[in-house]
Amino acid sequence: MANKLVYGVVVAIVSVLVIVVLSIWQYRRIQDTGGILRHTNEVLAQTQRVLNNEMQYELNVKNFLLTGDSVFLQIAGDSVANLPAEINLVKTLTADNPVQQIYIDSLMAYAGRNTATLDKIIREYRPGSFSGPVQLIAGDAKAGPSHEIQDIIGQMQQEERRLLDIRRKSSQNKASELQWVLWALIAAVVMLALVTFRKIRLDLLQEKKLTERLHRFNTELEAQVQLQTTNLKASEDKYKTLFYKSPLPKWIYDEETLCFIEVNDAAVRLYGYSRETFLQMTLRDIRPSDEMAGLLEDMDVVKRDPMAYHESLRRHKKQTGEIMDVLVTGHPIMMDGRRARMVAVVDITERKRQEEQLRLLNADLGKRASELAASNAELERFAYIASHDLQEPLRMVSSFLQLLQKRYKGQLDQKADQYIYYAVDGAERMKALIMDLLEYSRVGSSKDNFDEVDTAVIMQEIGDIFRERIIAVRARVDIDLLPKVWGDKVQLTQLFQNLLSNALKYHSERLPSIRVHAREEAAYWLFSVADNGIGIDPQFFHKIFIIFQRLHNKSDYSGTGIGLAICKKIVERHGGRIWVESRPGEGSTFYFTICKKG
Repeated sequence: MANKLVYGVVVAIVSVLVIVVLSIWQYRRIQDTGGILRHTNEVLAQTQRVLNNEMQYELNVKNFLLTGDSVFLQIAGDSVANLPAEINLVKTLTADNPVQQIYIDSLMAYAGRNTATLDKIIREYRPGSFSGPVQLIAGDAKAGPSHEIQDIIGQMQQEERRLLDIRRKSSQNKASELQWVLWALIAAVVMLALVTFRKIRLDLLQEKKLTERLHRFNTELEAQVQLQTTNLKASEDKYKTLFYKSPLPKWIYDEETLCFIEVNDAAVRLYGYSRETFLQMTLRDIRPSDEMAGLLEDMDVVKRDPMAYHESLRRHKKQTGEIMDVLVTGHPIMMDGRRARMVAVVDITERKRQEEQLRLLNADLGKRASELAASNAELERFAYIASHDLQEPLRMVSSFLQLLQKRYKGQLDQKADQYIYYAVDGAERMKALIMDLLEYSRVGSSKDNFDEVDTAVIMQEIGDIFRERIIAVRARVDIDLLPKVWGDKVQLTQLFQNLLSNALKYHSERLPSIRVHAREEAAYWLFSVADNGIGIDPQFFHKIFIIFQRLHNKSDYSGTGIGLAICKKIVERHGGRIWVESRPGEGSTFYFTICKKG
C-alpha cells in the first residue's frame, strides 16, 4: 500500500512537471504569435504610410495646379522622395511573404514613374505659366500610377489583414490551449495535494497503528520478560535440584585454576571428601600422581578446543587413596563470567574388573574351543581310520562265515545252523555300523564345497533312486516347488534321501503319503517332509537324533540308528536346525532350515 501511494505521488509530480513544461511551451508560442501580430500591424502601418505619402503627393500636385503655389510642388517632391524608402521598409518587413514581394516590385515601378513625372514638372515649371505642368499631370492622371499604387497598397493591406485574422485566431486558440493547460495544471496540483494529503493521512494512521503495536509489543515484551524471569528462576531452581540431587557425581571447576566451584552430594559420597574440603581442592588433588603430566596436557587441549574430551576414561583418587576408573563427561559453561566446565562422573571400576574377567574368560574359552576343535578333528580322524581299518578283518570274518554257512548248512544239527546264522547276521550288522560310522565321520564342518544347489533337482534324482521302493509300497509322493539354496550338494542329497527313506520305511497300514514342501522366510528356507506313517511319541523326540539310538527292534525295522544323526549334523553344518512334530499313529513331519546364501 505504501509503495502504491509513493508511486501515486511520483506520478502526480511528474504530471505537474509535464504540464508546467507544456504551459511554458504554450506561453512561448503565444508570445511568438503576439510578435507576429505586432509585425503584421507594423506592415499594415507601413503600407498606410506609403499610401499616405502617395496621397500627399497627389494632393499637393492638385493644390499646385489649383493655386500655382510652388510650395505645394515642393511638398509633393518631398513626398515622392520619401516614397522609395518607405516602400523598401515594407519590402524588408514582408521579406518572408513572396506575394507581398511581387506587389512591392510593382509599387516601386509606379513610385519611380511618379518621381519622373515630378522631375519633369519641376524642370518645365515657369512662373506664371502652368500649361506645361498641367499637361504633364493630366497625362500622368491618364496613365494612372497613383491609382495603381493605391490599388496595390489596398491589396497588400488586404493580404496583411487576412494574415492578421488567421494569426489572431491562432493566438486565440493558443490562449485557449494555455487556459486548458493551466486548468490541467490546477487539476494536477489539486490531485497532487489530494494524494499528498491522503499519503500524509495514511502515514499518520500507519504511525498511529505502529505506535499502538509498539505499545502492545512493549507490554507483551514486559510480560514475556517477567515470564522469562520467572521461568529462569524456576529453571535455576530446577538446575540446582538436578545438579545437587543427581544420582551421578557432578562438579563444576574453573578452567584456568582447575579449582572446584560447585560439587553435588553424589560426588561427596563417591569420593569421600566433605563439600567444604572439595571446594578447597583442584583437579590435581583427585588425579593419581603418575597422571599429572597427562592432566596438564588435557587442560591445554580443553583451552584450545572447549568441546574436546566430551566423554573420556580417567583414573581418579578417593579420599581413602583408592584408585577408581571413571567415565567423565564434560561440557563448557560460563560461571560468574569465568570459563568453567561441568563434569559428570560414572564409576566404572567394577565394570572394568568384569570386562577384564570376561576377557580372561573369553581367552580361556577360545583356548578350550581350539582344544575341543582339535579333539573333534582327532576323533573324526580316529573314527574314519577305525571304521576303515575295521572293515578288512570284518570282511574276512563275514566271508568265512558265509562260506561256512553255505557249505555246512543242513549237515550239522539245527543248533549249529542257528549259531552260524547269528554269526553271519552279526557280521553284516557290524559291517553296516562301520559303514554308517564312516559316513557320519565324513560330515565335517568345512564349507569349501558350498555352492548354489537346486533342491528340486536333488529330489528328482532321489525319486529316481527310490522309484522301485515307492512302487513296491504304492506310496504317493508330492513334491512342491523347491528353491535353490547355498550348501553342499552331496550332503543335501544325503539329507533328503535319509528323510524320504525313513518316510517310506516307517509306514502304517494305510497307503503311504509323503509331501515335501518349502517356505521362504527372512534369511532362510524352511523345509518339511511329512508322512502318514506310524508316528513318534513326543517323549522320544530328543532321542531320535542321537547316534546309534533306535526306537524299534531290528527285527521289525532294519537300520543302525545313525541316519537322523547324520541329518542333524548336515543341517547344523549348513547353519540351520532340525526338529520333528509327530503323534503316534498320526504320521510325522520333519522340519529343517537352510540358509538362502552363505
